[in-house]
Amino acid sequence: MSDQGTPGVPPTPPPPQYNTGGATNAEDLNIGLKILSFCIPLAGAIIYFVKKDKEPVAAKSACTWALVGFGLGIVINVIVAVLNN
Repeated sequence: MSDQGTPGVPPTPPPPQYNTGGATNAEDLNIGLKILSFCIPLAGAIIYFVKKDKEPVAAKSACTWALVGFGLGIVINVIVAVLNN
């Protein structure tokens, strides 16, 4: 058999190449936005929803730091409330 295909039948085209953004999908959030997400959890939630489709690793990092900041804020408030009584 030859590689030229059947006469009169066009060759099948290659599968489409989709641009997934390359290395940008694997990039983590920069340190400034991590600190912002930690100190202001609402900002971390906003960053998460803005970046969740195009940069999932950065979005997860923003969400993680926002949850850590939120949890630490609750723990500190409980400790202060207990110590004041």
